Amino acid sequence: MITFATLCVLGLLWGGVYLLMAEGLNLIYGVMKVVNLAHGDFIVLGGLLAFSLFERGGLTPIAAFPIAAGLLFLIGMAVQLGVLEQITAQGPEGELRTLLATFGLSYVVANASFLLWGSQFQSIPFLQGAVQAGPIAVPEGLLVCSLLAFGVALLVHVWLTRTITGKSVHATAQSALGAASCGLNIRRIRTLAFALGSAMAGGAGALVISLIPFQTSTGGDLTVQAFTLIALGGLGNYPGAWLAAELLGLTEVFTQYYLGSNAASAVVYVVFIGVLIFRPQGLLGRVGRV
Repeated sequence: MITFATLCVLGLLWGGVYLLMAEGLNLIYGVMKVVNLAHGDFIVLGGLLAFSLFERGGLTPIAAFPIAAGLLFLIGMAVQLGVLEQITAQGPEGELRTLLATFGLSYVVANASFLLWGSQFQSIPFLQGAVQAGPIAVPEGLLVCSLLAFGVALLVHVWLTRTITGKSVHATAQSALGAASCGLNIRRIRTLAFALGSAMAGGAGALVISLIPFQTSTGGDLTVQAFTLIALGGLGNYPGAWLAAELLGLTEVFTQYYLGSNAASAVVYVVFIGVLIFRPQGLLGRVGRV
């Protein structure tokens, strides 16, 4: 019983980390219907930046979090204005072009990271003890990173639903044409969404590198994992992403404990395939939404 409770707690905490890693991609897709294939590389870039800040300045991942998020916000803004906003094609052709553009961007970011940090795995030793809650022991680093991830996700959700700017972003996600007819600046909102999604990726990387070692080629795997999560929850659906993150966290932790790490890596995609077959719109997505 204690083992079961411990696995549940660990799964829920890892779900918080996965949520932060995927929420930026979910925001970008919800507003722009763009799958950013460089999302994982942005996560790695934020993590490696945090690694450099730790090595040279002794900054902890928490202290590096706003710096990495701020830098990726600026990079995301530059990418949106300089690349994606220049793609004027609409419909399937426009979606294909943005997909190819972010695919190329992924290689640019990965190779730039390789030139700066090399190909070796990097990590940050941070809060390596454990917090004892009765019979349950929880790693300090995972607890702190997960709570911060939940806090950021909650702040973004409150911003989207309670503020005028956030509601403008939410309205654009529901209908860009309707938002434009109400006088909203769609170009500015799209830029803000992509920049904020990139910032969340960079901030996630700054935290996750203390839990998972990063290599410059890790970005592709992280992109696939993030896309799996938001597709599982329902593309562009924020509560669905939250639910999917917890489901994936629990599934991965239990599978890794009982069947090993290789099975844990595979079972996530088995769950994803099952959802695509039986509920293709995602757990909380609506039929015909995408």
